[in-house]
Amino acid sequence: MDAQTPSFFSAEPLLERRLGRGPFDAVPSVPGVYRFYDRNGNLLYVGKAKNLRTRLFSYKRAKPGQVSRKVSELIGQIRSFVYVETPTEKDALLLENRMIRGERPPYNHANKETETYYFVYLRPDNEGLEFRLAMRIHKETDPKYWHGCYKGHAPVRQALGCLLRLLWMAEYEITDPMHLPVKLNRNLTPMRFALPWNTSASPALTTGLPDLLELWIRGEDDELTDWLAVQIEAGRHLPPFQRLWLEYHLDQITGFYRKKLSRHHTLRNGRNRIAQDELDDLLVKA
Repeated sequence: MDAQTPSFFSAEPLLERRLGRGPFDAVPSVPGVYRFYDRNGNLLYVGKAKNLRTRLFSYKRAKPGQVSRKVSELIGQIRSFVYVETPTEKDALLLENRMIRGERPPYNHANKETETYYFVYLRPDNEGLEFRLAMRIHKETDPKYWHGCYKGHAPVRQALGCLLRLLWMAEYEITDPMHLPVKLNRNLTPMRFALPWNTSASPALTTGLPDLLELWIRGEDDELTDWLAVQIEAGRHLPPFQRLWLEYHLDQITGFYRKKLSRHHTLRNGRNRIAQDELDDLLVKA
């Protein structure tokens, strides 16, 4: 621990002195979930362990200078704990996820914020492509065009913003991002966007883009990335800035396909979508 980090409890193991040895001596060496409470009975933290006895003894024996600031603050407030045994470590992970989502303890951060789950709507027709990004499926839309949900505010919005820009550039055969609509050049991906096809000669309609887009968003094929690269470059000699810009955007949607869409395809197990309250558990099982 950094020399500047303050001590929040005395030089001796505080939890052993405060709670006594009895509660710790009874803890079994099995997988499970533990919960820490403050003096008022408020839940502070939920954790999982492959070995409950080993994990809780690490808190019992903790001294200043051996743990992080966050753990020091936590230990300074603990007045009691309980634990639940589970058959396996995976069961402990699943139970921990559910408890954190349901109760949102102040010292837990992962899996607390349900607003970081998005559904994506992609509906192509003869006129263009309708795009929506939302935390719930809109009632006025056709459910078959919704995909998701996908976890992570920044990864989802960054990748889909890159996708919309590249689709526009491919459809209108431009290479300079300065010629994109203002709405697509903002920092945040629009929650709704309509991309009209080029009425004079639409690459999307003549080369089967809707099918490629469907396979991509379903995590079944990444040929869309190659299609975008070919359509935008098309034998042109791009200036260094434009080439770097294009490569960055292609990398973003390739990474999104690999980390989100392809994995999501496996998790769905034949279903169209995964509900928000299922996703974390499915990721643990995977």
